[in-house]
Amino acid sequence: MVKHICKWIVFKWLYPVCYYLGSRREVKQNKVIFVENHANQMTDNFVLLYNLVKQKNYNISVHYLKISVSSWGEIILRTLALIWDMSNAKCVFLSESNSVFGAFTLRKDTKLVQLWHACGAFKKWGYSVADKAFGDDRKTLDTYSGHRNYDLVSTSGKAVCWAYEEAFGLQKKLGIVKPLGVSRTDAYFSEDRKREAYFRLEGLDIPKGNRKVILYAPTFRGEIRHAKAPDKLNLEVLYRLKKEYIVLIKQHPFIKKTMKIQEEYRDFCMEITEEMSIEDLLMVADICVTDYSSVIFEYSLMEKPMIFFAYDLEEYYDERGFYYPYESFVPGPIVKTTKELVGCIEKIEEFDMERIRVFRQRYMSGCDGHSTERILENVLEETF
Repeated sequence: MVKHICKWIVFKWLYPVCYYLGSRREVKQNKVIFVENHANQMTDNFVLLYNLVKQKNYNISVHYLKISVSSWGEIILRTLALIWDMSNAKCVFLSESNSVFGAFTLRKDTKLVQLWHACGAFKKWGYSVADKAFGDDRKTLDTYSGHRNYDLVSTSGKAVCWAYEEAFGLQKKLGIVKPLGVSRTDAYFSEDRKREAYFRLEGLDIPKGNRKVILYAPTFRGEIRHAKAPDKLNLEVLYRLKKEYIVLIKQHPFIKKTMKIQEEYRDFCMEITEEMSIEDLLMVADICVTDYSSVIFEYSLMEKPMIFFAYDLEEYYDERGFYYPYESFVPGPIVKTTKELVGCIEKIEEFDMERIRVFRQRYMSGCDGHSTERILENVLEETF
């Protein structure tokens, strides 16, 4: 009860008053702000945008709220600093949800842009999971909605705009959600970036040789603060593929614990933490194995095979749910065991690549290597 009262005071009085006082100042037309909810450094969601804005000599601030690793007091202090700073800014960029942006009414001269950190529309979030195990209750979402002030939400393709309107409660604000693309996907169209990714691959502490790369990139389980990694991948069974493949494992950023790989498998399998980004790994992978992760949208740009290791599909339906029926939506075979996974990989030459191409055209139509330019032209109203 005390926690709820404190939250109400902070969101209904402290934050609005701070914004009101700061917004008495004149808007600085060259001031742009980027907000990172959890990371302590700029993520790939923003890097290309940041660099392009910087080239135009805008005054840029980056705020790291570190929500998942900080006390409530620390979060409030960082948030107050953000609110004061953004209260006279021209534009504020987000890539995740944050209820603070619903604590006050944004002044008309400031644009709030939600870039979202994932492509497409796969597992549900926001209003789409209201009252589910993963989501907040609808009353809380209505009371502390961080979406009502958005001026633009950019998506990867026209086919998924409806899902973002639902998730953010923007069904009555048509034209806010636009298929301008996802900025960071521009990197996949850069030959220099691809060469850098393969260079990093060769520098890994694992003997690759002529073997191909299997990327295992699952999403997390449970709540964000207590995120758990899936634990059903059996390396002993997978080791059957050692002559033709190496396996690189990239956990979701919310996963804090590293995976213990036994000594006998270290010439075949490696967990990637800081050595390569997920973007690098998607570029170099010959096969991507995932479950409910939105990396499938980005990997479709590579037009290479995907396999879906969804051993807990029924439970995930109950916890989160999907925007489309999972079984008919994913562009590759679904397996429940490592043995089935190995069987699919051994028959990978029979993979139906047309499913990947159709999937890419439908859900990634806005990602063509020029998303960053389109977004900034739409927001800052000048040619980049």
